Amino acid sequence: MYFKRLEMHGFKSFAEPVVIDFHEGITCIVGPNGSGKSNISDAIRWALGEQSPKALRGGKMQEVIFNGTESRKPRGMAEVTLVIDNSTGLLDIEYKEVAITRRMYRSGESEYLINNNPCRLKDIRELIMDTGIGVDGYSIIGQGKISDIVSNKPESRREIFEEAAGIVAYKTRKQEAVRKLDGTRSNLERIDDIVGEIEGRIGGLKEDSEKAKRYLELKERYQDLEINITLRNIENAEARSGQYRQEIQELEEQLRSAGEKKRGSDRESQELQKRSAALDTVSEQNHEKMVRTIEEINSITGESKLNREKLANLAREEDRLDGEIDDLTVRIDRLGQEAEELKSRKKEIEDARGQAEKRLEEKVLLYNSITSETSRFTEIIDDSNEKIISLNGEAASKRSEAKSYESYKGTLEARARQIADENQKLEEETAEDRKMLEQAREGLSRAEERKQELAAENSEKILRRRKLEEKERSLRGTAEELRIRNNREEARLRTIEEMEQNYEGYNTAVKYIMRCGIRGIEGVVGEMMEVPRGYETAIETALGAAMQNIIVADDDSARKAITALKVNRSGRLTFLPVGSIRGRRVRPDAHISGQKGYRGMGVDLIEFDDRYQQIFEYLLGRVAVVEDLNAAIAMSRGSRQGIRFVTLDGEIINASGAITGGKYKNQSANLLERKNEIERLKQNITHHTDALEEKVQELQQTLDELEELKQGAADAEQEMRELELQIATSGEKIAGGENQLSDARERMEKNSAELLQIRKELADMDELISRMMTESQAAESEIEKIGKRVEDLTAEHQARRGEVADANDAITQARIDVRTWEEKASNNAGMLERIGGDLTALRKQSKEKEQQLIALRQERGELTAGYRGSDTQVLRLEKERKELEENGAAISREKAQIAQRLQLVTEELTGAEETINSVRDQKYQMEIRQARNETQLDNMKDKLWEEFEISYAQAKELRKEDFAMTASVRESRELRKELKEIGDVNVGAIAEYEQVSQRYSFLTEQRSDVVTALKELESIIDDLDRTITKTFKDNFDKVEINFEEVFRELFGGGHAELRMENENDPLESGIDIVAQPPGKRLQNINLMSGGEKTMTAIALMFAVLKTKPTPFCILDEVEAALDDENIDKFSGYLKNFTQTQFALITHQKATMEHADVLYGITMPERGVSRLLSLRMGDYDPEDYVS
Repeated sequence: MYFKRLEMHGFKSFAEPVVIDFHEGITCIVGPNGSGKSNISDAIRWALGEQSPKALRGGKMQEVIFNGTESRKPRGMAEVTLVIDNSTGLLDIEYKEVAITRRMYRSGESEYLINNNPCRLKDIRELIMDTGIGVDGYSIIGQGKISDIVSNKPESRREIFEEAAGIVAYKTRKQEAVRKLDGTRSNLERIDDIVGEIEGRIGGLKEDSEKAKRYLELKERYQDLEINITLRNIENAEARSGQYRQEIQELEEQLRSAGEKKRGSDRESQELQKRSAALDTVSEQNHEKMVRTIEEINSITGESKLNREKLANLAREEDRLDGEIDDLTVRIDRLGQEAEELKSRKKEIEDARGQAEKRLEEKVLLYNSITSETSRFTEIIDDSNEKIISLNGEAASKRSEAKSYESYKGTLEARARQIADENQKLEEETAEDRKMLEQAREGLSRAEERKQELAAENSEKILRRRKLEEKERSLRGTAEELRIRNNREEARLRTIEEMEQNYEGYNTAVKYIMRCGIRGIEGVVGEMMEVPRGYETAIETALGAAMQNIIVADDDSARKAITALKVNRSGRLTFLPVGSIRGRRVRPDAHISGQKGYRGMGVDLIEFDDRYQQIFEYLLGRVAVVEDLNAAIAMSRGSRQGIRFVTLDGEIINASGAITGGKYKNQSANLLERKNEIERLKQNITHHTDALEEKVQELQQTLDELEELKQGAADAEQEMRELELQIATSGEKIAGGENQLSDARERMEKNSAELLQIRKELADMDELISRMMTESQAAESEIEKIGKRVEDLTAEHQARRGEVADANDAITQARIDVRTWEEKASNNAGMLERIGGDLTALRKQSKEKEQQLIALRQERGELTAGYRGSDTQVLRLEKERKELEENGAAISREKAQIAQRLQLVTEELTGAEETINSVRDQKYQMEIRQARNETQLDNMKDKLWEEFEISYAQAKELRKEDFAMTASVRESRELRKELKEIGDVNVGAIAEYEQVSQRYSFLTEQRSDVVTALKELESIIDDLDRTITKTFKDNFDKVEINFEEVFRELFGGGHAELRMENENDPLESGIDIVAQPPGKRLQNINLMSGGEKTMTAIALMFAVLKTKPTPFCILDEVEAALDDENIDKFSGYLKNFTQTQFALITHQKATMEHADVLYGITMPERGVSRLLSLRMGDYDPEDYVS
């Protein structure tokens, strides 16, 4: 890392932009006293963030801005840019080149930039911290700093050692930690004060809070128990109610089920009878089919056997049919007898059923009579109970109304007293309000008048401010445009001047001769004349190679120059001795000078020193400058004066008539234009600079006016806000006052009306209370009478209920008898029907058998003639026969089952009727219990609202699952007793104690956090102290060793050492310098001579650089007190630091001799410094010819 260049503009005495390029090695900045040399070190120090004007040799920071001279205006801004090569990455930033810029305006405003990006001073300091190039380090040793190292108190010498030790960053962190530690201790003290205040209050609040909490806990527990007890009772009642409803529903279900069962049995009985008849039909059909099948089998079988077998079979079949016919005849006779018997029983059954139905009607009439009378008793009892409930409610309502009237009476009396007091207070407040209202109106009037005045003034200021802001923008734009244009032209000027100084465009020989410094060399022809703008091309063309001729004082000078060219083989040149050249000037004829396009003779168009009259007449005395080629041709015709004509574009017509034209390729074609451009650029820069200064001053004046206007506007705005607030407040006060007066009047009128109404109501209260109590007592007397009557009716009702049960049992038995005889009649009719059907079927079968017998006999006759059959058909028919036989057996079994089931169904019908009668009675009893339970349930729900002011739904949200009823009732009684013993409590103490307790806890926690932070900061400081101590001691030891070595080298022997005044406290200890030059005693540095002190201080500086080299070091006249011998030692030792750039500000010639680059600071104009540079490597004394 090293410094590349320093750019200054408007800094101290450097009015014009200055750029100083720093190279490797030693750069010396020289100049006479007062020329501004030290301003360069001040500029570097200032750019790196120096904040002390005293360190910059000033009284206030604005003094760094160029303050003007008699001929120059002051600058409005100072700017310094320090460009650092960071290719080694020593600076903690990603850029390879870092430009640190600082600007200051006369307003006092400062700007800091890193690579043209705005930043803070802190960012710059952190960037360069511990690199050795800080303003407080050892990289910038300003005027008097060496003597300060020697003469300062021991404790003041620490800065250099701390920078060298690299502990500045640690100390900065420690300072921040100490500041935080002090702030943390202050916070801890404040917290302790607050905690002490709270601890004085919290004890009493805690007792009141605990008492109130205990009361609320007991009360909450008591209410919770009572609510849960009531809830359990309600739940039990609801459970019973649900159980009753469930049982009633079950009984209704039983009734429905029994009814359905009875109806089902009826249907089943009918279906069984129908099924039995259907089976008879199916059995007959099956039998017939089987007969046909058998017949077919026999028929087919007969065909397959011999006729004899067939005939035998037919005979057997005839026998069988005869037997079956006989059986059928027997069965028909038997069934006929059974039918006659059933017809005989039918009459008996009808008579018995009629008697049973008659008995049933008698029982029903008796039951209805008893039931009707019982229902009447029930209705009377229910009506009486309802009347009792209604009278109870009425009596309670009357008593409640009486209490309400008494309470309301007390409220009315209190309200009457309150109204009287309020009216008196309103009268007093009204008088005060009227007075305040008048004052508010006066204040409002004054404020509104002032507001109008301010509004008018503000309008004018706004217009003025807008104009000034527009002017400011315009001025800033113009100034920036001028600054950019000026910078551009200054850069162009520097380039062209450098080309001019380096003789760019001239040949090598010219450059060589102009740098040799040969006595008598006047200059190059192109330098010695001034050519008006527009004629440069024409004059350069006319001169041609003569532009690079060199004017010399005499022939001797020309010979020396030619000799030098020969010796160094640097080329050839034409030299024009002033005393030897004789020019010839031609006066053009009238036909030439009078023609259009003629501009003049070349020698007459340029300006030069009179000494060179003959030379320029020699060069341009026969050259005429014309406007264009046409004019040149016209003028050349007929001319006999040997004149060369040159056009403004560079065409030439020689005296011989030859014409030359085109464009030059070399650079000499613009040498005259370059010279004119330099003059033009200088004039433009001066003009732009002056214009820029004027704009900056005008801008500053505008900014001052704007600031003044802004301040005035801010003051006016503040006053306007205050007036608006005053107006709003006055308006609110007036409106509030008027509203208060109006409200007071309305309130007093309402109070008077209300007082009259209250007195009227009070007059009626006693009568209402008396009437309510009388009506309540009458209701209670009626309740007692009705209650006695209900008891009598209830006893008689219980007796009647036994008779109802007996009658119900008799009806049930009668119904069973009727149903039994109905079933018997139905069975008898069914059997008659079945027997009739059987007789019909048997007769039909008998007839069919006879027909079959006839057919068999006929068939036997036919078989006699012959018969054919098939065995296959016989097998099929045998299978069918077998199936038919099985079907017949199944039908017989099913008919038996049906008969058995009919008997069971009849028994079920009887049981169902008995069940229905029993269930109806149970249902009636259950409905009575349900009504009584519902009344109790309603009373318990009313209790929840009356005692706890919560609904049943709200109470259920408070229900507890783990609840023991017996223990809770006992606990509730104990809680009620304990609540009475506690007495009055301050419930508000709970919230107050909670608030204070929370604040106390918060502050306690905060205090704990602060104490922890305090310990952490102390620990950080201790760690930093240990790190700083170790680092400082290690580097101090290295510096001490190097100091001894450097001292011996500079003094040629002797002894030197560094001592800490207090080695037990290296963080704050002062540092003593003890030295013993050769041949002298060991002594403190303060006892040494001036030169010895300086050399010792320089030795210490070199020791520090040796311990921790810095990339760049500025030494401002540090060797001023040394003699030449010691300067040589000093300068020679600088060569040892090959990795460090040195910039030495000096006026010592011995120091200058060791410089690699030399910058000269002059002050050609009072108060304005100017820079000259010379690179010593380019200087060779042998190039000069004496």
